[in-house]
Amino acid sequence: MDMSSRITLALGTLALCIALPLTGCIGRDLIGGAGTALTGDPFSGDLVDPTHPDKAPTHIFFGNGKVRIESGDTSGLGALVLDPAKGTTLLINDRAKQYVDAGMFSRVVMVGAVPVLRVLRPAGSGDPCSQWNSVVSPFAKYAKRDDSKPAPVFTCRSLGSESVNGRSAHKWAVTTNDPDDKGGTIWIDDKLHIMARSQGDDGAMEIRNIEEGPQPEALFEAPAGYKKISVTSILGDLMKTGGDSASGRK
Repeated sequence: MDMSSRITLALGTLALCIALPLTGCIGRDLIGGAGTALTGDPFSGDLVDPTHPDKAPTHIFFGNGKVRIESGDTSGLGALVLDPAKGTTLLINDRAKQYVDAGMFSRVVMVGAVPVLRVLRPAGSGDPCSQWNSVVSPFAKYAKRDDSKPAPVFTCRSLGSESVNGRSAHKWAVTTNDPDDKGGTIWIDDKLHIMARSQGDDGAMEIRNIEEGPQPEALFEAPAGYKKISVTSILGDLMKTGGDSASGRK
């Protein structure tokens, strides 16, 4: 099992949560789970796929209770900023010099982001699977692709200590209750408690160029001079377009 696949699963859940009735997904305890993942020591790093060195890395910044996830691909949209304390979510498009403020939908996005953040950064030391199970499990029933299988449950087995890019880490063998899942290996950084590396039959992930310390506040704010676009205005435009299309069919 590749843990990056589990991150993809959690990201898929985000879209499902938006589509489902809000009361079915939102809970204050889950929002708090994101805060726990963000309150550790601040740092920045590059998330890479070591099996595809030609792919641009994803830059991640954790600082002062907030996170910025930035695409290294200049053709991409730019960056996603989550700030649970302020209840804000920004999607920044550097190419167009615009940003989307999720506004009233920020809470929904935060809930969908909780599993991703906790997979990447389990709270505290010790068995990371216990942390993942407590946060990912409430979403599992929405993300299952096969109703005949049980909701996923992770099990971690300690493999001792090992260095990852010059930093001390704890190595874990990870399995799930899915008989088709072949399992994988992860390394949790001893100091930052982040998933520094994962390997499995389906792929690999690694965080490189880690730099500890406070991150610039400007990283977590809307860039000066960028045009603000609200989600409500986007929805309004979509509804208007749909209405015009319907009128044209008459």
